[in-house]
Amino acid sequence: MSDQTLPREALPYVVPVLTLMPVPAKIVCVIDDEPSVRRSTGALIRSLGWGAAFFSSAEGFMAHPSNSAYDCLICDIALDAMSGIELLRRLRAAGRQTPFIFVTAHATPYHRDQAAQHGALCMLDKPVDPSDLVGWLSRVLGAGS
Repeated sequence: MSDQTLPREALPYVVPVLTLMPVPAKIVCVIDDEPSVRRSTGALIRSLGWGAAFFSSAEGFMAHPSNSAYDCLICDIALDAMSGIELLRRLRAAGRQTPFIFVTAHATPYHRDQAAQHGALCMLDKPVDPSDLVGWLSRVLGAGS
């Protein structure tokens, strides 16, 4: 028997070992009703070493029990029922200061003003330049892993 093999009688007692992945130090939540935006933004976030979570609506995000666990929120303005601006208002009214980045194809001067009044970091126009988003995320979260 070599040092690398187990005796045949030991095989029933071999327990599979799970490989645990490290938990990302920072988690970004993407709230957008477009699946392709969620996928591409999530891929970018994960490529930088951060974790990503996804919701297709502001209501889904608010109903989730761990909605306060995120280090940054990226949100569209034009969502089905509750808008991204309304979500930001509600979070700020609840005392939550999570960094908030808007991405939208529907920005108006009013939206930009409301976002700024409620403390959004920025409003990026779709299609978003990935380097712009990376720059903002890096300012908020520091360097990825």
